[in-house]
Amino acid sequence: MGKLKDIEVQAWIRAGKPIAGKSDGDGLTFTLSAKGTASWVFRYRLGGKQRELTIGNYPTITLKKARELANEARTKVAQGIDVAREKQEQRIALAAAGTVKQLCDEYYERTVLGRVKRPDIIKGMLDNDVIPKLGRLRIAEVKPIDVDAMIRGIVDRGALIMANRVLTTTKAVFDYAIRRHWIEQNPAAAFRRVDAGGEERARNRALSEDELILLMKALREAGPVFNTYYLAVKLLLVTAVRLGELIEAPWSEFDLEDEHPVWRLPASRVKTGKDMANRDFTIPLPVVAVEWLQEIKRTSVASEYVFPARRRMGKPTMSPATLNWAMGEAKHGLEHFTLHDLRRTARTHLARLGVAPHVAERCLNHKLPGINDTYDTHDYLSERRLALNAWADLLVRLDKGETGKVVPIHNAVA
Repeated sequence: MGKLKDIEVQAWIRAGKPIAGKSDGDGLTFTLSAKGTASWVFRYRLGGKQRELTIGNYPTITLKKARELANEARTKVAQGIDVAREKQEQRIALAAAGTVKQLCDEYYERTVLGRVKRPDIIKGMLDNDVIPKLGRLRIAEVKPIDVDAMIRGIVDRGALIMANRVLTTTKAVFDYAIRRHWIEQNPAAAFRRVDAGGEERARNRALSEDELILLMKALREAGPVFNTYYLAVKLLLVTAVRLGELIEAPWSEFDLEDEHPVWRLPASRVKTGKDMANRDFTIPLPVVAVEWLQEIKRTSVASEYVFPARRRMGKPTMSPATLNWAMGEAKHGLEHFTLHDLRRTARTHLARLGVAPHVAERCLNHKLPGINDTYDTHDYLSERRLALNAWADLLVRLDKGETGKVVPIHNAVA
């Protein structure tokens, strides 16, 4: 049993003070750089020399997973294997006979982890699109026709924006291979957005009451296998969070037993942007949201995550592609929408319910306009609780197939 606890690690990250090394025991150490990169390092001695192996970054590599990987490395060291040198030799071998999958793994570890705010987004594109189509090919064997086939497949499933994102990521992966002197030309270099998803425009899709009724009915009647996806969609709607923020959430972030249940989303998992508040975010949970979460906990496999991966490979949580697949399989008959459109749907219905704009914006963890975000530091937790309770009541009625005039909520949330 190690010395460290997840709650301690999260507290150190929030504090932001550099940490040279906090020992979990038997060589496994947690470090935190001045730039905020949290890493697991396995330290060992071999041949009288002190050596160390970087296992990976937290939270991509959880404390539990870090212990497993450290145990594997410790076993090799006991056999006289220099695990740090072994890793270095594997990288060198990649140049001679590496596959695109190995290239993607190297690119992710060397240029993404600890360098971008949401590495999981890039990891998802690599795991769900690039590697399945190109992963088995040798790096030098990839031709433009292979890249085109991959992008065409994404376009054909209607994911135009994703096609653009994957194209950009693919170019970056092969640019990295050029910098490493493994290839001389980028097979994706000639492609432009017009060859993928086209120019992007701001979306304004929001589901109406009638559409929400049809969507929830389709998911509810799709069978037991879809129950988790049905609950996930309702939680996305009632909390108005982003898809990644929900499906990657550990149970430790939720306080369901409190008199006023909340979900404490740490800043490290919040997407940042010009309209986003870069801080910890406490989300008040309506009673029905707590019930949905408890149902998931009763019926899901034992896991530290709310939506664990069903297969023990790659990420420990459900892939966004899984929920996107479920939306495509459910026979709802609606005009095309994305899961991100559910945030806009929530914001639209909050306005229809009479929620004041500044409260509704805080519900989505948006910054307030102008200098308000600098001078107004109030989190509007009570007002947001009233607003989300009203929105939850409407969702429950729609889930039952009930429509009717929306009654604005009391001025207490204005």
